[in-house]
Parts: sequence; C-alpha cells; structure tokens
Amino acid sequence: MDCEYLIVGGGHTGAAAIEGIRAHDPTGRILLMSRENHPPYRRPPLSKALWFGKSTKDELPIHPEAFYRDQRVDLVLRREAVEIDPGERRLWDDRGVAYQYGSLLLATGARPRRLAVPGAESEGVHNYRSLEDYLYVESYLPRFQHALVLGAGFIGMEMAAALRHVGKEVTLLYPDEYPLRRVLPRELGLFVADYYRERGVETVSGEGVARIEERGEMVAHTSAGNEVTTQFLLAGIGVEPSTELAEAAGLDVGNGIEVDEYARTSDPKIYAAGDVAEFPYLALDKRMRIEHEDHAIQHGRAAGANMAGANRPYTTMPFFYSDLFDLGWEAVGEVDSSLDTHAVWKQEHREGVVLYLKEDVVRGALLWNVWDHVDWARGLIRTAKAMTAVERERVVMDSIGG
Repeated sequence: MDCEYLIVGGGHTGAAAIEGIRAHDPTGRILLMSRENHPPYRRPPLSKALWFGKSTKDELPIHPEAFYRDQRVDLVLRREAVEIDPGERRLWDDRGVAYQYGSLLLATGARPRRLAVPGAESEGVHNYRSLEDYLYVESYLPRFQHALVLGAGFIGMEMAAALRHVGKEVTLLYPDEYPLRRVLPRELGLFVADYYRERGVETVSGEGVARIEERGEMVAHTSAGNEVTTQFLLAGIGVEPSTELAEAAGLDVGNGIEVDEYARTSDPKIYAAGDVAEFPYLALDKRMRIEHEDHAIQHGRAAGANMAGANRPYTTMPFFYSDLFDLGWEAVGEVDSSLDTHAVWKQEHREGVVLYLKEDVVRGALLWNVWDHVDWARGLIRTAKAMTAVERERVVMDSIGG
C-alpha cells in the first residue's frame, strides 16, 4: 500500500498533522494508522469534563467522519505498526501488511507506566488513559463504592476528583509529600492535599504500594506496612513514551524520539511529534518532552506542514492545564518545582500566579484560577530578563489586577 504521507498514531498529534499537510499539499495521499478502535478523539475530557457533565461523548471526536473523506485520508484502525525499514521507506503492521511511504510521522504518544509490584497484573488493577478505559470505568461504576487511586500526578488527581464527584469514596495514595510534586511549590501542594480532604478524598502521602492481593476485594499493602482495602484500584503513576518502533528502526532516542526544530528525526524522511518526541524548546533554549494537549496539536501540525515542505521551525510555547474540583489552572514554560518560585496571590492559594525562576529570570508561569493570561505569560518568559521580587510582584499585579 503506497502513500505520500504515513502517520502512525491516532491521537491529537496525528489528527493535527493532517491539517498541517493539507495546508501545503492538497492532494498527496495520507494514511493514518491507529491501534485504537476509534478515529482520533480528545483525550483531556476523559479525566475532566465528561465526569463533571461539562462535555459529552458525542463531543470527543477531533474531526467529524466526513473530514477524513473530504481530506482524502485513509484511516486504518485497530492496527499496530511493528517494523520500519528506513532505507526502503517501508513499514509493516501486525497483520503483515506493508506500507510504502514518502514521509513518515511517528505520533505514537505514550503509554501508562505499569506498577512493578507483586499482584500488579491482577484483573482488578486498572490503568487509565484511553477512551476504552473511560468506557470501562463508566460501565463499572455500579459495581463499586470505594476506589483506591494510586499516584498524585495529573491523571491520579483528576480521576480522584472525578470519582469523588460521582459519589464514590476515594483514597488517594502517593509516595511524595504532597500532590503534583514535580509541578507545584510545597505550600501550594500541601494546600491542594488539604483541599482534597475537605472535598471528601482520603489522602495518604509518603507511601507507595508494595504488593497487591485479592481477597474477594483488592488489598493494597503499602510500603509503610499499612493495608488499604478497596473494590476498585486505578493506577495513575505516569506515562512512558512509546519509542520501541523508533529504537528498532535505529533512530536516535533519548527521553523520547529525538527530533530537530522541524520535527525531523535522525532519518530525514521520518518525523516524530507530540508526547513521544524530545524536541528543542527554542524559547527556553533547552530540549524537552511534553505530554499535554496543546503541544500535541501544535507540534503535530508543524510536523505535518514540514513533511509537506513548509521548512518552518517549531517555535510555539505550548500551554497545559488541569482541573481539580473547582480549582483550575493553566501553565506555560518550564513549570518545574525544582526551580525557584515566586507566588503572587490575589487570594492566597485560591487566585494568583506562581512564577518559576532561574537566576531571577522567569522560565515558567502557573496561572492558578487566573484565566486568559497565557499570552501575557508567554511574553514575560520570552523577555528573559532578570527581575527583582518587587518588579515581579508589580508586573503580575498590573496584569491580573488587585
């Protein structure tokens, strides 16, 4: 099967790549291969809006079915890409079908990190990432009253809130001192833990899971020697980039598939974008891998355009966001709790901006219950100017008011 553009991966990145290609080549044949049962769909609502009644399953598809027909895109679902021959520009799927390509995009994304403890392979342990995972949990709701959520990253925090919102008793177990340890400064993280407790979530910090067993119900034995009995166990302990296909093809792989500013891999006819790619974040002058929706869309669109000859570097500063009950935030740049931080509050821990600093230069901004200020934050980061605490306080308050 021949195509000018072959896209492997049916998420935001692959869908956006189609748009990028068609902006520069209206006729070249595009084939998108996905292991999923569904055409590309929006992933964030699976742990956010769907549970809170702010969205419906009908709104999940990124494009209507007619889009793929109108754009002359061949969708190949329920197929796994298993081998690439870069020299021959050929790829094989798990049914032995060969695909000849002009340019290839690897948009293989990331997969949930698996628990590595005895009992982790039990049928009662559920990872959470895909639409199939959402549909399973939704159908299983009548069969449990208590849920144990492992991990306090984005998925763990959002799903703990979601399950509590639909009336379940929830225990949130995590090994760090406070939730979202890699993102939030300590005081804000401890506030979030208290806030979850106020909303009825039992939070257990500083403990991991040592082993899991089934005694009719699931029993999680913690690293501190405690036991948590539950009817439903959901693991949200992070994700890993799906780089196996690239590694087997001999492409350069570090913390993801390594690409240049044009989304090209070490093979000039193979591109990679989105969650799976380690790319040069030009505005920050460092290499990064980002696992959020806006980056997946923007990077995918840029990769598609460059596959079709645009030759345009990826200069976007993507933003990301999360909802924690009625706390919400957007962030941009290098939002890393290992950096120095400066919080400027209109209302402490309820509304304000956290700046992330390196040698007094703003590298990232967390907009905590502050909306419509992402472009302002981008401009502040691009300025790359050292500022005193007083200057930072003034520039934030001038922007958000107060």
